[in-house]
Amino acid sequence: MQRRLLRSSDFEFVYGHASVLAALHSQKRQRLKTLYLQSTSRSSPATTKKKDSTLIESIVEQCQQRNIPVITTNKGELNNLTQDKPHQGVVLEASPRATIEVTDPGNIRPGFWIALDQVQDPQNLGSILRTAHFFGVDGVLLCSKNSAPLTPSVSKVSSGAMEVMDIYSTRSLVNFLKACTTDHGWHTMAATAPEPSAVDIANIQQSISKDIPRMLVLGNEGLGLRTNVKLACKQRVTIPNTSSITSSSPHFKGHVDSLNVGVAAGILISHLART
Repeated sequence: MQRRLLRSSDFEFVYGHASVLAALHSQKRQRLKTLYLQSTSRSSPATTKKKDSTLIESIVEQCQQRNIPVITTNKGELNNLTQDKPHQGVVLEASPRATIEVTDPGNIRPGFWIALDQVQDPQNLGSILRTAHFFGVDGVLLCSKNSAPLTPSVSKVSSGAMEVMDIYSTRSLVNFLKACTTDHGWHTMAATAPEPSAVDIANIQQSISKDIPRMLVLGNEGLGLRTNVKLACKQRVTIPNTSSITSSSPHFKGHVDSLNVGVAAGILISHLART
């Protein structure tokens, strides 16, 4: 009889090809304990795509190189470990991914960063991390409180970006942003809804120098940026709403007046990454 695999409070279960491979490659987690592999993942070509098979073989090879035990089990056990998440036949038991606590902007590498003000939805956090990694963002800063933790679900949504990026946290985002601007010469930008004082993201190149470090600050899904966070930033940037001009449904009485924070992050980051 196959023994039942148990969850431990000291470890969590990273799942999915991209996240597991990234966790093995980056080794940003303190301990990588055990790889659990679905029994059909390696032995049944009929049910495993060639690309997936290659990824699984790479995962197993990296585990063997690092002396990480590989245990073959059934799909039901993997479902139990991941609480029925889409694990793709591979689950890595590992210590949790922690943020790096920081209070002084002088202790981080200058570049293009994003800061998230109390973003609490794991789907949004994962989506933003994936976008940030794709566009080469140098680092991510979170609030120590009221932010989504770096869970396996966030890692999966991020397609493994959470495993490889430098992710920091600070207890006072307001103080950190003020120090960035006044003491270290950063150009801090608050992402806001359209307002008179906000610069259209399409025109951002006219108001920012390429030679200084930049930090884009994005707010909570429902409330946006807190007022004191906005006031701590040097500039406000916005994505203009052009639906009234381009709408293909002129008789539609409702309207969408804002974007999901993950979508907004993608648009803003793509523009700023080119400046």
